[in-house]
Amino acid sequence: MSIQPKKKIIAISYLFPNCNQPNHGIFVLNRLKAMSKYADITVINPIADSPLHRKISKFTHLHNIPQLEVINGISVYHPGFFSIPGHLKSLEMLTYRRAVQKVLDEIGYDFDLIDLHWTFPDLPCGNWLSKKINKPFHVTLRGMEAFHLQDSGLRKYIVAYYLKKANKVISLSEEMARKADELSNTAERTVVIRNGVDTDKFYYLEQSECREKLALSQNEKIILGVGALIHRKGFDLVIKGLEQVITTQGLENTKFYILGAQGPEGDYRKELNQFIEQHKLQKNVVFVGAVDNSQLITWYNAADVFCLASRGEGSPNVLTEALACGLPAVATNVGSVPEIMASEKYLGYCVANEDQQMISTKLIRLLEQPHNRKQQATNFNKYTWDWCAKEVLQTLI
Repeated sequence: MSIQPKKKIIAISYLFPNCNQPNHGIFVLNRLKAMSKYADITVINPIADSPLHRKISKFTHLHNIPQLEVINGISVYHPGFFSIPGHLKSLEMLTYRRAVQKVLDEIGYDFDLIDLHWTFPDLPCGNWLSKKINKPFHVTLRGMEAFHLQDSGLRKYIVAYYLKKANKVISLSEEMARKADELSNTAERTVVIRNGVDTDKFYYLEQSECREKLALSQNEKIILGVGALIHRKGFDLVIKGLEQVITTQGLENTKFYILGAQGPEGDYRKELNQFIEQHKLQKNVVFVGAVDNSQLITWYNAADVFCLASRGEGSPNVLTEALACGLPAVATNVGSVPEIMASEKYLGYCVANEDQQMISTKLIRLLEQPHNRKQQATNFNKYTWDWCAKEVLQTLI
């Protein structure tokens, strides 16, 4: 029997890690790394560039990125494309495509499939390449922001138009799949596949040992939140509800540890501190700051409950990481959260978005009831990035 050659896939993604931003779009790398076991993967990750980018300090992370990196055995090309921060975004349809074309002119166009991981400017570029080499292209929807619905410019119309052209649409959640169909009639071409989790990095550990390692009290009840300090992450909902957890249930030894720093959507810490002072929770809320990815497993296993009170998500990695460690969760029904929380029994509770009362009620329930964390971790560890990669490739090839 002859061995079938691996399919050659060109992945184009505005979101992708590089030497200066090792965690930027890490979820894209994780999926492609898993797919690379079964297909030949090449990545083009254009980097925004202009004289303004070189002068403005907040864009320094875009400087000095090599044209080619090899990341986890995958060749990743980083051509620059002209972009004016905050202006003339529709111009990027042309400059982004030219950057991709420059790479392909050097490495060749011999690919079987075009794999896009963002919508703009990836979609117009993918459509152009699909026509040029007569190969299908598909796109993954990774968050409601991918539709650019709040954009005052043309991007939302461009995205809606080119979604109609995609051969396949992979959505991380039913929520996004419904929105894509509403905008671009994609239902017959759409499959829902959420992100996987790296179970080599996130798994069950003894809680007492993890608390000792982090110098945390063995006696306190710990609620854990992980994410950028921005309004969308909903930390304010947990803080406001924490007063009820402490006063009405006699759980005075409860603490809410927040792991994260300011994000691209701003810094909400001042407002969070106001809520903390208003509810007299200075002793119960702890801002840990940014934590290295390698330390998250210790925090997940040290906590009693994970809370994701987010107002909007795609497929939240922090939730699947926590669940893979055996940590039960209370999470709002945004993005792929409903699918994640329904994938196994006894993972915790999925509550309505911005329902502060229900968040508090379910936190209390999880803090008071026993939970077989080791069994949860065992049950959840099947949802790996390898599982995700196989689901994707089965759909596309």
